[in-house]
Amino acid sequence: MKTASDRRALQQKTLQQPTNPVIHEQLARVLLAQQDLPALAELQSVLDDRFDDHPFTHLIAGHAAKASGDADAAAQRYRRALALRPTSGEAQYNLVDLETHLQDAERGRIAELADTHAGETLPAADRINIHFAHARLLEQAGDAEAAFYHYRLANDLARATLNERGIRHDAEGAERQLQADLQNWHTGLFEHPLPPSGIDLTPVFVTGLPRSGTTLVEQILASHPKVCAGGELTLGPEVQRACRQRLGIGPADPLPAPTDARQREALERAREQYLDGLFERGLDAPWVIDKLPANARIAGFLRLLFPDAPIIHCRRDPRALAWSLYTANFAAHEAWYYNLNDMLGVFQRHDRLIAHWRALLPAPFVDVTYEALVSEPAVRIPRLLAACGIPFDAATLQPELLERPVFTASHTQVRRPIHSAAVARWRPQAEHLVQFEPAKGHAGTRTASSSSTP
Repeated sequence: MKTASDRRALQQKTLQQPTNPVIHEQLARVLLAQQDLPALAELQSVLDDRFDDHPFTHLIAGHAAKASGDADAAAQRYRRALALRPTSGEAQYNLVDLETHLQDAERGRIAELADTHAGETLPAADRINIHFAHARLLEQAGDAEAAFYHYRLANDLARATLNERGIRHDAEGAERQLQADLQNWHTGLFEHPLPPSGIDLTPVFVTGLPRSGTTLVEQILASHPKVCAGGELTLGPEVQRACRQRLGIGPADPLPAPTDARQREALERAREQYLDGLFERGLDAPWVIDKLPANARIAGFLRLLFPDAPIIHCRRDPRALAWSLYTANFAAHEAWYYNLNDMLGVFQRHDRLIAHWRALLPAPFVDVTYEALVSEPAVRIPRLLAACGIPFDAATLQPELLERPVFTASHTQVRRPIHSAAVARWRPQAEHLVQFEPAKGHAGTRTASSSSTP
């Protein structure tokens, strides 16, 4: 993601080059990535006025409308982009992703472009999106074999594109970091916690692998009148890196003893930096949700900053999780998203790290199993709130009524009443997912006294 300085530089360039569409598109995509819809709305009026004949103007508007939950407006914008550029894979995929009724001609055009001969001259980005779109339609039609074929084409091409840019999955490096974490994080680090921050705000860290139910859990909690959602904040990793730099230690080095004055000063400063980041984003409530899956990697550090903050870990059947990731079309994410074998290694390392945190971290550390949550929400949601120390409120039983922007791939699902339709979506592809067979007792197992399972 681009930094604040990158954003300011692009804003300056748009003033210097007011008729340059490339600069304006870059700025629009940065604002979208930073989830700043008010700033994007201001820029959108400029795009509509100056660049109405450019497809990206309508793609950006469609993405903003989709995040805001206005599917009709999004579909209208995507169709306008396609009218300007009929081979736009980005518009094709996002139109399918809205799950609105497609016209027969639109389905036929996607199928035509997904044919290797018809679409082989298109840029790789268009081909990736078109194969994902066609695969989604085939899956919905019940043609599992053809769907997997096109999902595989899309993922293989996305992985190859990243490989050409030098972006590869480093399994060995990830294993080294895991070994360092398992060795460096121990109970002694938590024996002398920081004193309370003195403010009426408690972060709630929602973690887990992507597509494990983190957005649904965030939507449920954010429906509570005393809770606000921050989305996928990057504050945790940012202040963790700054803290280690302040202490002069690398990412694989152990922290000093909890009685070390320098360490406590650095942690207090990191906590202050984190809270300042929340306030700068207008996030001020008794409980504030920080839903970043990658926070699972730094759960120990977060517990040092906030000894009483709930850390929620979302779990899901590995087969369902793998299939959801493989079919999600995350665009420019990490390379392991696009290969099932790499994915398996990531899952296994994640499970080992979470088992370490679960046994090590002081409460509250809360496991939430997706399948149980969607199967009996009226039972599980009150338990989840209680485990987090949040009083029950009936609004959390109807999270679909909460109006807020959603930027993740779950944008459609969280705007519907809680349902279990996605639980068995992986089953038609079971032959391709045998390596993800869960260990016996995977779902909902309580494995340590510091962990609770709603």
